[in-house]
Amino acid sequence: MSDKAVEIDEIDLLLLETLVRHPSLTYKKMAESLGLDQRTVAKRIKRLTMEGVMKSIIEVDWSKLGLGATAYVGATTAKGIGYGQKLNDLVRDEPRIVKGYETLGTYQYLIKVIDTDIYKLRDSVVRDLDLLASELTTSLATKNLKEDYGSLLRYLRETKYPRSRSRSESIPGRET
Repeated sequence: MSDKAVEIDEIDLLLLETLVRHPSLTYKKMAESLGLDQRTVAKRIKRLTMEGVMKSIIEVDWSKLGLGATAYVGATTAKGIGYGQKLNDLVRDEPRIVKGYETLGTYQYLIKVIDTDIYKLRDSVVRDLDLLASELTTSLATKNLKEDYGSLLRYLRETKYPRSRSRSESIPGRET
């Protein structure tokens, strides 16, 4: 799969926005609300999936499973040869590290860690990271303020297709 951008049009963006807001909406309901043919909806969603634009994921509320601590850790390795690889190995192999990025900026790595509580998180994963990093900072997430990909998709669609603003009204549950 390539990292190059895929060519999409206004209808693709409208479908993505609708799916992000209502992932369980049937193709039939989506087609009805957007004024499209059901086969068109199915064909476009299949193409977007095949091209890697859409991925199937399940969102899990980790706190309901007893994992109430989410931390974002910034780390830099400058301790010597091999520490970067050891940190990469830890990020790859530690199951409580659910996301890891190499970055440009203040820290060389940005890592998302989930555990049962802050004490266990600190005494296990963060301690292991601390041994490999010359600089480490941990921020505990206490409240999710926003996670809204639908607004970003709407912005992209309306920026690229200004006359598309009126189509926002057709997205189920969308107030304009």
